[in-house]
Amino acid sequence: MHTVNVTGKTPILSGSARSVGSSLRVKLMGSRGYDLLWGTALRATTISHRFLDRISGGRLMRRFPGGAQVVWISTLGRKSGQWRRTPLLGVPVETGDVRGWGIAGSNAGQEKIPGWVFNVREHSEGTIEIDGEILPCTFTAVTGDSARDIYERLGNSWSSYRMYERNIKREIPVFVAQLAGTTTS
Repeated sequence: MHTVNVTGKTPILSGSARSVGSSLRVKLMGSRGYDLLWGTALRATTISHRFLDRISGGRLMRRFPGGAQVVWISTLGRKSGQWRRTPLLGVPVETGDVRGWGIAGSNAGQEKIPGWVFNVREHSEGTIEIDGEILPCTFTAVTGDSARDIYERLGNSWSSYRMYERNIKREIPVFVAQLAGTTTS
């Protein structure tokens, strides 16, 4: 398995707990153990995020540490037919007549594609909530330079995205939640 030392240090010799942790995460990424550990952590984070959102009326956790924008997407479940609300990190997208938010199905670097990706592929209509404002949108998969640009911007807002991309074997799907009333060129 390919290993990248994201800190530029020799983790075992440096004595830095952070570089050892980063190196260990990178070595484990893509493994069953990583997916089990981070899948559990991601579910716990999502549950606590939903709880804080509910009790605060959406006023807490609008941004991640470091300023990354939290957006909530609502998608129609492809199997259940029930609406699903999911917190993600997003970046604003404005290109010509298109206005929306870029999001990625990184699933915290797990090999498993997140469920919301399958939902938006099946039912592209949904909503996106930014800072308490709920807006109708259409989810559109993007590829090539557009996807790379959005993913790079996500990585600038939350550096773990870069690590996910380097170390998982699958392609990370990127979407634009295009706000209603904007058109594609």
